Amino acid sequence: MRELIVLAATTLVLTGCQNVPNYSWPTGQKGQPVIRPTTSPVEQRVIRADLPSANYDGLKPSEIPPLLKSMPPVVVQPQRQLADGRNMPAVQNLLASASISLQQGKPEEAANSLERAQRLAPQSASVYQKLAEVRLQQGRTIEAEQLARKGLSYAQNNAQQAALWRLIANAADKQGKKETADHARDRVMQLESAGDRG
Repeated sequence: MRELIVLAATTLVLTGCQNVPNYSWPTGQKGQPVIRPTTSPVEQRVIRADLPSANYDGLKPSEIPPLLKSMPPVVVQPQRQLADGRNMPAVQNLLASASISLQQGKPEEAANSLERAQRLAPQSASVYQKLAEVRLQQGRTIEAEQLARKGLSYAQNNAQQAALWRLIANAADKQGKKETADHARDRVMQLESAGDRG
């Protein structure tokens, strides 16, 4: 592709230069060059280069211009997959264990299970969300806000983003950060009105 761009640019430059007068450079008095334009139509030459055709399917290798033979093939990179292991059995068991611990009024045990789940599924927005909820219950509002913000970078739909922004708003309220809380609530409203298109 780069070679095609260079070829096209060179063609444009050379075509544009066809109207420039041809100057001769003999020296005059005191060694200064004398510029005399030669405007004879016979001396002007038109240089044109046809751009190669864009379609080379079905051509033999000998028929493909050498410029294109040397170009490396285009490799399409696969889309990066998130390390969202929320569907792993171990992560599912830890999430279930955390829920049971919360029902039993043991938030610290729930947090321990969720931290282990987070290590197994480091890019799972669901795990960050649950852990932020537990930290909010424990009154660890700064940590809850940080966890919810981290989860936002891995959220895969509008509903999940809205839930995380709601947590941020609650944590900010408890810290007395009114502006942050208002901004978070605005984001929740935007995401909920947009529906779940993410």
